[in-house]
Amino acid sequence: MHSVKLYNLFLILGIIFNSCSKENYEAPIPTYISIDPITLTTNLATQGSASSNITDAWVYIDDNLIGVYELPARFPVLKEGLVNLKVYAGIKDNGIAASRSRYLLYAPYSEQINLVKGETIKILPQVTYDAGVKFTWLEDFESASLTFLYSTGNDTIINKTTTDVKEGLYSGRVYLTTAMDFFEATSVGFSNLPHSGTPIYLELDFKTNEPLLIGVYLDANQYSMMTLNVTSTWKKIYINLTETIAIKPNATEVKVFFGIQENSSNPFVSTNPEIFLDNIKLVHY
Repeated sequence: MHSVKLYNLFLILGIIFNSCSKENYEAPIPTYISIDPITLTTNLATQGSASSNITDAWVYIDDNLIGVYELPARFPVLKEGLVNLKVYAGIKDNGIAASRSRYLLYAPYSEQINLVKGETIKILPQVTYDAGVKFTWLEDFESASLTFLYSTGNDTIINKTTTDVKEGLYSGRVYLTTAMDFFEATSVGFSNLPHSGTPIYLELDFKTNEPLLIGVYLDANQYSMMTLNVTSTWKKIYINLTETIAIKPNATEVKVFFGIQENSSNPFVSTNPEIFLDNIKLVHY
């Protein structure tokens, strides 16, 4: 009699243990969110082109970071019901794949969505520039005159062209013949840029058969920042000027420069350097 009772007790405990184990080891069913592109919309007259190169989505649900996803993306979310979704645009800072960051000058895309287990929700985020962003320099090469200055000894200038255009009717073209070895163009001097670490970016589209040096003048001091690599197709880049401009907080004037120079130790890589530029913006808070 005692053995039968003991057997029944072990049987009941086994059923309970087995039931708990299944519950513990069953994988929860997620909702999936799908994001293909994140697109930018602008006011063309005051903010310039909507050209962008948004590579990542920084996804928040109810103000909690869920993850950073390279686009296009499809990812699981272990939540249910109505939630507040925010998607921030991510970029490659200075064009460097290892330096991915939220682009702080774009406002996030927001939407309330209903998460249902097993379903996939497709999101089509559109972002805009944040309301506080200032556009200190816009050059899209569509106006009659261009906003560049040139250094002493310059062999050529930037000309408007219809030969190869990112968008619109014109782009800017720099061309050097075999007799030329120096080109440098700068923006006008800006005196209203923040020097306190507030984000400052130079945006542009480019295409070039010669490495192009970009940097800034802080008053008379020149700071080379990066070189744009040769590319046979148009590319968009976001160049982070923040730390360089903060080097000299008392500078009264900032100029952006673009340049190439050939010498015996640094010959041009192409016989006739040719550089195309479009949609240049200097943006900041």
